[in-house]
Amino acid sequence: MVSSDITEKKQLERQFYRTQRLESLGTLASGIAHDLNNVFTPILMISQLLPLKFNDIDRQTQELLNTLEDSTKRGVDLVKQILTFARGTEGKQIVLQVGHLLKEVAKIAQQTFPKSIKIHTEIPANSLWSVKTDPTQLHQVLMNIVVNARDAMPNGGMLSIRAENRFIDQTYAGMNLDAHVGNYT
Repeated sequence: MVSSDITEKKQLERQFYRTQRLESLGTLASGIAHDLNNVFTPILMISQLLPLKFNDIDRQTQELLNTLEDSTKRGVDLVKQILTFARGTEGKQIVLQVGHLLKEVAKIAQQTFPKSIKIHTEIPANSLWSVKTDPTQLHQVLMNIVVNARDAMPNGGMLSIRAENRFIDQTYAGMNLDAHVGNYT
């Protein structure tokens, strides 16, 4: 009787199949991203051309067209992010003022969420600390949070968006496994 341990071989085999699946996922994401670019291009062009074609657009319609253009640009940025992921590279990080991004997210929520959901914001004008981040990724995270909040209020309610600067001290960091001492916005 011959006995051998094939545990390591099985682990390598699972790792190989996982790598193949991730590679296939990257190829699929890349293909979808290119198709989405073909969808976004005419939407962006039309959103930019409509105000030029119609000179007597009221303020509310102009704001909706601006939201359409801004959202389309965000979609294009998300496509770039998907392509960046598919290629295995990191997105571009810049230093930005989070308050501006939060105000934009709040504006989109006010324009698109049901009127039964009231939006309340407490976003300081210029006193929030700047952060280094990929703005498209952060915008996506913030939008996901407010959309999840909207979905949690099918009968309406109050959505509060608030930002402030915080210093996490050693005591707080010691009570939370993933927390680190430092300044946070």
